[in-house]
Amino acid sequence: MAGERFFLIYQEASDEECLLTIQPYKNQQELAEAINHLSALQIDEYTIIKGKKMKATLKLAVDLAEAEDTEDE
Repeated sequence: MAGERFFLIYQEASDEECLLTIQPYKNQQELAEAINHLSALQIDEYTIIKGKKMKATLKLAVDLAEAEDTEDE
């Protein structure tokens, strides 16, 4: 079984896209280097989680409804 790791979670956004990144690191030195890199990119909001490697499934649901046309008078 894999040992504990650090997971760095951060978001990058632009006018065209928004990316959520979850990156694992084996030790605190690698994590510190990654945080320094984010600082250079001016990303100052992130989350650090210490835990074991796990599998994840992303489920997304979107409800669509027909829009009603309205006229502005």
